[in-house]
Amino acid sequence: MLERDQAAIVATLLKGPAQLPGDLFAGSEAAVLRGLRVHANTISHARLVALEETFPRARAYLGECHFNRLSRDFIESGGAGHRTLADVGAGFAAFLSDPIAADLARIEWAWLESYHAAEAPTLGLLDLAGLSETALLALSVRRHRAARSVSLASDAAPLLDAAFAVGTAQILITRPDADVRLFAIDPADAVALGRAEQNPTLGNLIALLGEMHPDGGAAIAVLIDAGAFEKV
Repeated sequence: MLERDQAAIVATLLKGPAQLPGDLFAGSEAAVLRGLRVHANTISHARLVALEETFPRARAYLGECHFNRLSRDFIESGGAGHRTLADVGAGFAAFLSDPIAADLARIEWAWLESYHAAEAPTLGLLDLAGLSETALLALSVRRHRAARSVSLASDAAPLLDAAFAVGTAQILITRPDADVRLFAIDPADAVALGRAEQNPTLGNLIALLGEMHPDGGAAIAVLIDAGAFEKV
């Protein structure tokens, strides 16, 4: 009964009063609709606040008024769907037409995904110390579950960190310890991270990066030091 009543309320909020069973609430139809409007406004406000807190850099770039207007358009167009407040911003970046704002939002969403990812031991350079060359090359690696790579379609990188150069095409987000960290990386590094989904050996990743980098070993060391891989 509870699930049926909850489904009826959700359908009413999404599709209008025609979805509301007549015997669900006591009181006149006008009073019930007033109560539902208050409830809907409360949900809408909570979603707007959640978007503000999820995308502070995109909000700063767009300006408060413009960001709020876009947020309302996103919610009223059904972009929030049946999502919880924690997930309400999942499709927001794709909704933004400004390429810089969209890139900032995608990075901020990836930052949140990294922050909330499950714990896993990070592979560090110290873990490689003492291994023979054969053992080193045969070591299985895997992309850390908190690592994310975001391709940029604009020059948004300097708005994230003044140290990032204009023209940066790829951002790596990692969480090797408690803090989420951002790095500017090459597109080739992103390819290697994608390959690391398949549990390759370290030797295979070095060979892959060696096809695109002058020194594949140095490139893989940078990714390891950034916390991009987990111990297998």
